Amino acid sequence: MTDATSGMLTPGTLDLFSKKTRDQILAMSLILFNQRGFGAVTTASIAEKAGVLEGTLWYHFRSKKDILAAHMELLQTVFAQENTSSDSSDAEVIIEGIFRSYDVIWDFRYMLRDDFNTLLKAEDPELAKVLSINEFLDGWTEGRMLHAAKHGLLDFGQEDPEAVSEIILVLGRYWMDFSHKKYPEAEGSALRYKGISHIFTVLKPYLSKAAKELVSARLSA
Repeated sequence: MTDATSGMLTPGTLDLFSKKTRDQILAMSLILFNQRGFGAVTTASIAEKAGVLEGTLWYHFRSKKDILAAHMELLQTVFAQENTSSDSSDAEVIIEGIFRSYDVIWDFRYMLRDDFNTLLKAEDPELAKVLSINEFLDGWTEGRMLHAAKHGLLDFGQEDPEAVSEIILVLGRYWMDFSHKKYPEAEGSALRYKGISHIFTVLKPYLSKAAKELVSARLSA
């Protein structure tokens, strides 16, 4: 990936993209949609950021909806990769899974933040799919919390997992927009780190001693 994407997407997501033109378009469009919103970004601006002609973009994608569909396929690839370790009982793997949940929300946040009911038509197949992804991610994030609790890393009350997972989702979806306004000079990677630190501040009252040590080591890495 190019320097232009460094710090704007997490390493796990950057690994999904090669240096091929199609992947460059997908990576830069993902960044632009995250920064400006799906509705505000033009194919011309995507092509410019990707360093290609707009006609080249159209060769690979007929419209922004096609790019959205490709992003959703990438997100499904991420889910498939993450699910291979989702049943682990290893404490370090579980804590890393919570970090990765935030990374996924961060990297694909435009899908979770933007109101696609107003951006797409009711008959567009992409609308049903993006709404389904939102619903799935809600459950997936809460599942991470419950899995950690099952293995003694979090100690929740009966209603806490849903509330905590919703806070994580809100931070992932909207933290970047808020933080860019509050800290306009800060780098994207620094803001992402601050966001994940806030999430573990929320989780701190529920974390076991072992979990706190793992989180502290991970944040210090």
